[in-house]
Amino acid sequence: MTANVADFGSAALSAFARAAGLLALAVGAALAFVFAFAAALVVGVMIAGAAVAMRIWPRRKAAVAAGPVVLDAHRTPQGWVVESAAKRK
Repeated sequence: MTANVADFGSAALSAFARAAGLLALAVGAALAFVFAFAAALVVGVMIAGAAVAMRIWPRRKAAVAAGPVVLDAHRTPQGWVVESAAKRK
């Protein structure tokens, strides 16, 4: 079978469509990687910001005891219960 002008045009059009499809696939993959990198960067900045905020945030002051901590123990029907004197008041 001999090739004519119509066959040649059809083959060229098919090759162009394949090339355009491959180009679209490559552009889509590049965009997906760019957006994934941007999302990872945003999450990293958020985590770093939280770490810095926790570092400079004032810490809670520990309860200052006036003296040694005194524990009070008493027996209940369920067993022994130990409480601090500050909790019992």
